[in-house]
This record gives sequence, C-alpha cells and structure tokens, in this order.
Amino acid sequence: MKAWHGMKMAIVGATFSVCAAGVFIRPMPPRRVGEQPRPAELYRVVMQELQSVRDADYVGAYRQVSLSMRERYNLDVFADKVRTERPDLTRYERVEFGGVRMNGRQASVPAYLFLSNGDIAAVTYLLVREEGSWRIDGSHVRRRWNGNYRVGGTRM
Repeated sequence: MKAWHGMKMAIVGATFSVCAAGVFIRPMPPRRVGEQPRPAELYRVVMQELQSVRDADYVGAYRQVSLSMRERYNLDVFADKVRTERPDLTRYERVEFGGVRMNGRQASVPAYLFLSNGDIAAVTYLLVREEGSWRIDGSHVRRRWNGNYRVGGTRM
C-alpha cells in the first residue's frame, strides 16, 4: 500500500513539475520566413522578357535581366545573342507556366512555349531578386517536342 501511495505522489509531482515549467518556459517567437513572391509576379517578368524579344525591343528585354548578366553582356552582345541563339522561340502562340521553385533569393520558373509550327519548347528561366525586384539571370531550353506530341492534362 505504501508503494502505491509513493507512485501516486510521484505522478502528481511530475505532472505539477511539467505544469510549473510551462509557466516559466516561453515559446520561441515564430521564425520569420522571407516573403515568398506570388508566382504571377515571376510569370510577369518572364512574359515581359518574351514580349520584348518578340517585338525586337532589346532595350526593354535588357531591362529584365540581372546585374550579373549585364556584367557578362553589354546591350549589343545581348541583342545579338537573343537574335541568333533561339530566333524561333519568338514565334510563340501562347505560354504556359509550371510550378515555381524557390531557393532564397533565386527562383526557377518553367515555361512551355507553344510555337506557331506546332512545336513545344520547355524553357527554364532562372530569376534572382535584386534591388527590390525580380530579374532574369539566365534561361535554357530543357526539352523540345514536335507538333505530334500530346502533353498531359485536361483541355477544355
């Protein structure tokens, strides 16, 4: 009987100790996570770049690129690069975007360009946050499908 009484007192004491500790231990303030951009904000930057290139407005397209890209290419080299490397991508009919991936101040935005000849080009745009806005730091064509390829999903 005495052992049972001691066990009950130990349980009550432990419960009281946990409650008392809860009074004195304050929870940590929530960790502030950097403000995540809305995907539409990133899509808008890519669309402005695509539209500028389509309109041969290389100065407008150059405004969308990052400072590090501007260090690598001056405006003339940038314009020549855009005109010669992927001229057929300027003839897109529509653009669809995939899921954005964030990594701190950097974002990866997949874009699917549906071209006028029926081809589909999957292009990944790399964006960086600098001076309070998002800018394009690079892009590469991941894959290209011909007009016979059918993408998944539901079309309405």
